[in-house]
Amino acid sequence: MYMVGKKNINFNLIAVEETHRDLFCSLYMDAQIMRFIGEPLSRERVMAFFKSVLERAALANPDSIYRVIEVMSGSEKKLAGFVRLTKDKIDPEKQAARIGTMLLVEFQRWGLAYQAQKLLLTKAQQRDYCQSFTAYCHINNQRAHRLYQRLGFHKGRQLLYNQQPTIQWQRGI
Repeated sequence: MYMVGKKNINFNLIAVEETHRDLFCSLYMDAQIMRFIGEPLSRERVMAFFKSVLERAALANPDSIYRVIEVMSGSEKKLAGFVRLTKDKIDPEKQAARIGTMLLVEFQRWGLAYQAQKLLLTKAQQRDYCQSFTAYCHINNQRAHRLYQRLGFHKGRQLLYNQQPTIQWQRGI
């Protein structure tokens, strides 16, 4: 159990499982959450994506690590979103991984994305999962830019990612 800033909120990162399907649907189908990522996905596309996430999670040496952010408030547990690492498939020799977070609107601006990513980065480093990390943020997503600065990432190049104007952030170990 981990604490988040001044709000005194406890959270855990838990392995993704079938019961998290509705969380994925609500995140990827929500226009407000997807505004800096791309077009909201149809339920069919989210279901296919979620199935692939579950299949990869079952592998002994997964190329992606998805963790659901579970927030505890007293005895109540709520699912807030997820954090993920995905190894670079284009150039596996680089031992790089993309990191990202998606949070339900009611859990945004709590410092949860920072704490969850910090924890996942630490665990990935301890397990020698990769040697560097990359994040892609929409050019207008100022909160994400501040997040990656706080996490020690360095601003890279500007490019199109998911057909969106994007800034690439990078961090080594």
